[in-house]
Amino acid sequence: MHIGDLHIGRTINQHSLLDDQEYLLKKLVNKIDELNIELLIIAGDIYDRSLPSKESVLLFETFVKMVNIERKIPILAVSGNHDGAERLGYGKSWFKTHDFYISTEIEDSFQPITYESVDFYLIPYIEPVEARFYFNDDMITTHASAYEAIISKIEEKMDRTKFNIVVSHLFIQGGNESDSERPLTLGAVEHVPQSLFNMFDYVALGHLHHPFAIQSENVSYSGSLMKYSFSEVNQPKGFRMLEIYGEIKNSFIPLAPLRDMAVIEGSFQDVYDEAYASSFQHDYMRMVLTDMRHINDPMTKLKQLYPNLLELRHADDLKAEETSAVTIVEQGDIEIMNLFSTELTGEMLSAEQLKTVARLHKGDEDIATD
Repeated sequence: MHIGDLHIGRTINQHSLLDDQEYLLKKLVNKIDELNIELLIIAGDIYDRSLPSKESVLLFETFVKMVNIERKIPILAVSGNHDGAERLGYGKSWFKTHDFYISTEIEDSFQPITYESVDFYLIPYIEPVEARFYFNDDMITTHASAYEAIISKIEEKMDRTKFNIVVSHLFIQGGNESDSERPLTLGAVEHVPQSLFNMFDYVALGHLHHPFAIQSENVSYSGSLMKYSFSEVNQPKGFRMLEIYGEIKNSFIPLAPLRDMAVIEGSFQDVYDEAYASSFQHDYMRMVLTDMRHINDPMTKLKQLYPNLLELRHADDLKAEETSAVTIVEQGDIEIMNLFSTELTGEMLSAEQLKTVARLHKGDEDIATD
């Protein structure tokens, strides 16, 4: 079983999703029994924060106990960009004695975990600066160059008589993003070319939340455990199952959540209807509505019909924000600073402040050139 992006402890608009995550983790355990799963892969972002809550840690520990201790199923995991790698890796030497392998640093990538005829290489999420210091190579400035250095070292000792599978957490170039994925960087330096993994039989990935974010026979994302933003409303959620008998077969198996997610656009009067609301009684809701300026406290009124309504926006306000965002993108750095000051304080930067911003901006450019 290949899962990833559990994001345990996630909230949406301050609403905790722990109950939903507990429900899905129990369903995963049931699927492990039903499908006679022999090994579990977790491809990063176990937690949603580097300092997870006590409740989040307890939920994951309970899941690990059910899978690894009670069923004696090996677990192979890597840290993701949301995880605090150092904390997540605490005790990993002891975990190994129970066949729970967790990779949180570059050094962990090079020793494969062998299960029958398969060598698994566990490559955690790595920042370029980490790889630059580890390999003492100033040319490593992007995620692609960081992972290229790691994979080159793996390739030196790879046993080609076995199946070789990589488990990692990264952004394959060409993958489709969702709003709930924390950007690894600004720009495209986070992108890792798929060709780096050509020597492997299969690549089990985390980070992108859509299970079909990349179209490839031997590279797959598991997708996130559940829908974590309203941009994911139409995405399937579940896990991947690998069957290895002379070849690797990969299939996606959907899981139904405790509560689904829905986005509604229309007028206030359209949705303020009990018969209409009955179709969305249990869903997490985002509404973008017109004709509600005259309604007193519309959120409270709608919550009586939609108890899991998490976001309510006026359609006109949303259009204004979208227009503003486009305008900001089209401005230069100094213009953006001026616009920011106007939005924040209601006043443009003074001539003296503009000079200071221009001087600091030129200093940054000179450093970059050097």
